[in-house]
Amino acid sequence: MTADRWKVIGIMFLATLAVSVGETLLSKGMKETNAVGSGMWTQLRAVINWPVACGMLLMMTYFGLYMVALKWADLSFVLPLTAISYLLGAVLARFYLHETVTPTRWLGAIIITAGVIVVGLGEAGGHGH
Repeated sequence: MTADRWKVIGIMFLATLAVSVGETLLSKGMKETNAVGSGMWTQLRAVINWPVACGMLLMMTYFGLYMVALKWADLSFVLPLTAISYLLGAVLARFYLHETVTPTRWLGAIIITAGVIVVGLGEAGGHGH
């Protein structure tokens, strides 16, 4: 695998970490605010909640890093790397949010992650650009 591919993998690891933590914080913050209404004050209260604000910032960071990765590599290589967020999301849901993650959800996240590994190994064979 070329140095450029490793650079993309590194960028996407950081991006995936950012989006996973961002989504986790967004979930935590939205549950704290009970912002289910559509009124301006309800929405403002949600946005100024620190977990929501940090979550949105991390998700913007993800999009910035994702754009850089797409500049350097093919979508068919970059997109599967984002699937790691399913496993990270399950881990964060279980251990940070203390949600129940069923064995079926764990299995699904592991299968998706295994698929990412298969795609990565296929790329290591030198068929990329």
